[in-house]
Amino acid sequence: MSIWLEDEIIVGFEIKGHAGYADKGYDIICSAVSAISYTAVGYFENKYNPEGKMDKISYIESDGYMKFTRPISTNSKEIIKDNAVLEAMVLGFKQVEYSYGSKFVRVKEEEV
Repeated sequence: MSIWLEDEIIVGFEIKGHAGYADKGYDIICSAVSAISYTAVGYFENKYNPEGKMDKISYIESDGYMKFTRPISTNSKEIIKDNAVLEAMVLGFKQVEYSYGSKFVRVKEEEV
C-alpha cells in the first residue's frame, strides 16, 4: 500500500492486491487492512458527505483495490484533526505489517 504525504500531511492512500495469507473470506490480514481503511474513509464520508454524496472526497474501490484522496480543509484545526485520523490508520497498517511481515503487507510512505 502507498501512503501519500504532502509536507508531512497525509493526503491519500492506495491499497492494491490481496494479502494471500489465507483463502478469500478467511484472510485475517485482508480483514484487518479493510477494517482499518474503511474506518478512516468512513470518518471522511460522515464529515464531508453527511448526505451520502461522494462529491467532496475522491474514493475508488473494487476487488482488491482502494484509492482515497482526502479533501483538504482551509481550517488548520481541521487539517490537524483529519490528519490524526489518517495517522492512526497508517499506524494500524504498520502494526499489521509488523505482526505478519512484509511478505503479506507492506506500507510505503511517499511525498507527492
